[in-house]
Amino acid sequence: MQERRYHSPDQQPGWSPDLDLLLLCVRWPQRQEDRELIRARASGRLDWQRFLRLVQHHRLVPLVSHNLLASFADSAPPEPHLWLTQLRQLSVASAHQSLRCLAELRRVVQKLQTHAISVRVLKGLPLAQSVFGDLGLRSPGDIDLLIDEASIGETDLVLRGLGYRGFFQIDRLSAKRLSFYRSHWKDLVYFNPATGLEVDVHWRCFRNRAMPGATLCSTAEHESVTFGGFEVETLPRMESLVYLCVHGTLDGWLYLKSLADVAAQVREMTEAELDSLASVAASHGVLPELSAALILVRRYLAMDHWSARLLGESDPTVEHSLRYADRVLVHGSFLAGRDSIPIATTMAFELGLRRNFRYRFELLLRVLFRARMWETIPLPDFLFGMYPLLSPFEWAIFRLRQWWAKPASSGTLTI
Repeated sequence: MQERRYHSPDQQPGWSPDLDLLLLCVRWPQRQEDRELIRARASGRLDWQRFLRLVQHHRLVPLVSHNLLASFADSAPPEPHLWLTQLRQLSVASAHQSLRCLAELRRVVQKLQTHAISVRVLKGLPLAQSVFGDLGLRSPGDIDLLIDEASIGETDLVLRGLGYRGFFQIDRLSAKRLSFYRSHWKDLVYFNPATGLEVDVHWRCFRNRAMPGATLCSTAEHESVTFGGFEVETLPRMESLVYLCVHGTLDGWLYLKSLADVAAQVREMTEAELDSLASVAASHGVLPELSAALILVRRYLAMDHWSARLLGESDPTVEHSLRYADRVLVHGSFLAGRDSIPIATTMAFELGLRRNFRYRFELLLRVLFRARMWETIPLPDFLFGMYPLLSPFEWAIFRLRQWWAKPASSGTLTI
């Protein structure tokens, strides 16, 4: 039987006091014992510079700032006063950015709706509003939209009309290549140079169409989230939570912001509610990913309840997911960037998640027919099948360009 009790951070070997404090400040909703532990940790010997770096790296500035300042409602110890001031300033900037994102979300969604394009919003501002009850408590990121696959072309026209530029220009693709892209990728990324904001347009939950869980995003059911007089549709609560768990698992939980989103929803769940959540995940074929995510929540962010319907750490897929998360987080000293993870490591992880032929063949196709190759080496359609032979050369060219364009490190961190 799987151990149910939470093991506090100070019982984990090799964890630093600054990481312990970060994890305490990420717990939501905060309990009285959480704040007592925060005060005790913050009053001890800490590397405050590394603490601030961890907070920024994991995109947790507003939540950590709120919880840390709330724990010292009367007065903070002298040593961290400077760092708390910096956190407060970064948090104010983050809240301002959230309001800018909300205004842009409204502009984009309403424009799409005027063209009769059905759209739902994934994660982001609806999650901040419904889970944390305050847009200012979650760092803003990209605007993630979910549309019907048949609306890709029209959505592209609308976004370009709003000043967005696609990182991948589908209007230049032949019908053959657009069809291939739609089948083997999940989204298109757009950037607006005037606002500095990014929109990701999804038509599928996950890149690999053979990955279980596709039905999470294809469900006709939805929930609404209201921002004053503005309302958006998003996935149903349980499906949205399961989606977050699978998405985070595929990412290796590189940024703890994603795990904090999950933890804020499950820490207060009863065992019966967790049973229901496990049943939803099992019905979509992604129970291992949910189980791995909740094991990490219990490991890092304090979760007392458990469900007998969840899988244990001995399950091969759960063990595989946890090993990859450890590789990304622990072995990277909790500061690893995406570029620091070898492609071979990521590929080995994805290959091991599911072992059926169709799933692995989809991975192979995406590697051998990388869409960026189509612009680097623009072969005519009748030579499309030659791309696997050119794939190693294109990869070498891409890496060389990355190395050449890489700026010198400035030490600047983001909110």
